[in-house]
Amino acid sequence: MAILGSAAIIAGMTQTTVAAADDTSPARSNETASASEYMAYLAWNAASQKPGAAEALRKFKALSPSDREKYLDYLNNPKALEALLQEAAEGEPGTDTPTVSTAAANTTAAGVTSSTPLFGGDIVIETAQESTFTPDPDEPTPAKEAQAAGGKLRKGTWESKFTASQKILGVTVTKLSVWVSYYTNGNKITKVNFADGGKRNYNAAVALTKSIPKAWMDGSYANGSIIWEGSIVFKDFGISIDKRQKVWANAYGFRGGYLKNV
Repeated sequence: MAILGSAAIIAGMTQTTVAAADDTSPARSNETASASEYMAYLAWNAASQKPGAAEALRKFKALSPSDREKYLDYLNNPKALEALLQEAAEGEPGTDTPTVSTAAANTTAAGVTSSTPLFGGDIVIETAQESTFTPDPDEPTPAKEAQAAGGKLRKGTWESKFTASQKILGVTVTKLSVWVSYYTNGNKITKVNFADGGKRNYNAAVALTKSIPKAWMDGSYANGSIIWEGSIVFKDFGISIDKRQKVWANAYGFRGGYLKNV
């Protein structure tokens, strides 16, 4: 086992230097050692019904042999990981006004709020929002629109989500989400129900875990947050991850979100 040496903090990560390797090529984890190993890893996740695994496998297979090798090197490149862990741009207030059919029990509105290309466009960091509306069952059928008078949310239960994701050569590798559920009476938020978070991670060299989600009211805002933690040891150094992801909303819907250093 390599002996860990001096440590430094970079962009919310703790980097620990280890003994230098004999060569400068990226060290790959077992599942990313070759294209066939990585496809087997994705196929196993797809067979286990892991969200997004089948799509990632299909898109990876569609890459040229040279792009497959570049992709696998990116998965094991500390600077590419750092790009994922840089602060995601804060989400702007969006439109929480999906059209609801009179027969629908709930509806969802979603959209990308920002997209940042890196490494010559090979890696793209995206942030997005999503809002789900469940009207009260006693609401009159004609009133089952998502928006009330004055632009405020219609009476019912809402869930606002903020997502930060990393695509490498068009394949979604990692997606981190946090969401908060709350109730509005058509004028203001009267209750925050809960918060939660989810991840989709097909970088086999990186393991991520989440803290217990937190949900709270702050003035007129419903807030939800989680902390993502993880660690990885590359051939030349180790990295620990410590990031807070947060989403907030008010009576008008989604107001913002971020992924930042703790």
